[in-house]
Amino acid sequence: MIRRITPADCGAIAALEARLFVTALDQARLMVLQTNPVFCGFVDLVPDQGQPKFTPADDFASYLGGYLLAMMIDGEAEILSIGVTPDRQRQGVGKRLLQYFFEHGASQNMTRVVLEVAEDNVSALGLYRDFGFVKFGRRKGYYKQGNRKIDATMMKWCRTEAFP
Repeated sequence: MIRRITPADCGAIAALEARLFVTALDQARLMVLQTNPVFCGFVDLVPDQGQPKFTPADDFASYLGGYLLAMMIDGEAEILSIGVTPDRQRQGVGKRLLQYFFEHGASQNMTRVVLEVAEDNVSALGLYRDFGFVKFGRRKGYYKQGNRKIDATMMKWCRTEAFP
């Protein structure tokens, strides 16, 4: 089940962000993001699990399959982060979140989406291409993985280009 992010999700999302990304959003920043009127975020819940009540943040796997964080204003969106719990990767969670995001975006007359992805994240690059994203730039050394710096591939989706 996919639904909008609530403040109760921020601890679990921050814990997953920290596990997945070196430059993770922390719980405090996630709480502030939610107060921004142009923010939209969604969580994919593990089947048969509801909203956490007293779940510790580090036990995100008990209910959180993944999340998508974005900003949307005047028909344009930027996907800030998509994360999927490691044991649910390559099982369609990211695809479901993107589909839900695009359905929401259609109701908001979304015409353009941009995002950045590590150039060595082959599965994410493939997923974005499947949704009609195209590369439009690169940020040298944008991501850090240990002592390595990884370039970011900048991608965009435009309704008129994806659906001429």
